Amino acid sequence: MNQAQINEILKLNEAFYEKAPFSNTRRSYWKGWGRAVEVISFNDHSTINVLDVGCGNGRFLRFLKERLPASGIKYTGLDNNGGMLKEARSNYPDGDFLTADILEKIPEGKFDLSVCFGVTHHIPGRELRDRFFHNIAETVKPEGYLIITFWNFDTKKAVEKLDGANDFLLGWDNTPDLKRYCHLYSDEEMTDIKKGLAGKGFSLISSFTEDASNIYFVFRKVDTIRS
Repeated sequence: MNQAQINEILKLNEAFYEKAPFSNTRRSYWKGWGRAVEVISFNDHSTINVLDVGCGNGRFLRFLKERLPASGIKYTGLDNNGGMLKEARSNYPDGDFLTADILEKIPEGKFDLSVCFGVTHHIPGRELRDRFFHNIAETVKPEGYLIITFWNFDTKKAVEKLDGANDFLLGWDNTPDLKRYCHLYSDEEMTDIKKGLAGKGFSLISSFTEDASNIYFVFRKVDTIRS
């Protein structure tokens, strides 16, 4: 995939999220969030520093406050969709919601918990994906956690198969002019991602499938090894 193709895909997805009433379908919590939180522990933290990469309308902050009421939550959410960020800032004024191109640069703060839900399948090209996983790994402090999901979508529902391996265009609610790019990660690709994160000191402590075929990986950073 060349740079011109990548640029077109990024524009396509940006336009999709500007036009589709996506936030209306993102009100409830994902079941997998509960399963993921069950395997992580912040018993010795009075305040938890959280980074939500691709935060959308910010509902994960509400989930954390309900699920971990005894903990203070210092939340930073990143997204490039102005409409959803506006909604998030209005609904959750105690969160820090930043406009950011998460495929270019992620703040290098050290967080107790970094999460990325419903984003990885939108990243075009191996080089950009490698950079993204490297960058998000850099946000987690030692003994912190990283939670990432991969959407195992049904390729039969794609409206178009692209030239790249496992690259597709998916539609939205029978609206023909709304399309988004999605990459289906192979088992080999996910194994490579796990190996890359292991080289940065991350240990996989849980993996499961939940929420319309989302594959969850829950990692803990056990040391400060860097590649």
